Amino acid sequence: MQIDDIGRSVHILSRQLKRGLDIKVAKYGVTGVQCDMIRYIYKKSKEKNVFARDIEKKFDIRRASMAGILQNMEKNELIKREDIDSDGRLKRIVLTQKALKLRKIIEKEIAKLEDKAMQNIEEEEIRKFIEIAEKMSKNLEDK
Repeated sequence: MQIDDIGRSVHILSRQLKRGLDIKVAKYGVTGVQCDMIRYIYKKSKEKNVFARDIEKKFDIRRASMAGILQNMEKNELIKREDIDSDGRLKRIVLTQKALKLRKIIEKEIAKLEDKAMQNIEEEEIRKFIEIAEKMSKNLEDK
């Protein structure tokens, strides 16, 4: 492998993970992206209100794309948008009962997929990979 193959390698891995998750969760009527967002909203909503801008930032998604994803999730009864008392312009994102039920299934499917991807890889190698990927991502952030 050459050092200039890093972008291609990351792209292929990302596509394989996305496709693998999409295939596993399609039978539940959700996409891999929606699964990631359900997981994020579930986790973060325990700490604070979650807004569209939080999800945009976390997943590095543009506002227009985020709006479309959230509209589909709302249409599919996975989320609701609720007013907050302190600012009438803001709507917090809340998971529905349907999404909460799916979350447990999603967690299992993601764990299986990640376990498959990490076969024959030492825990320290995985930690280092994550550390390097996070550094590379930070290097590429718009400032």
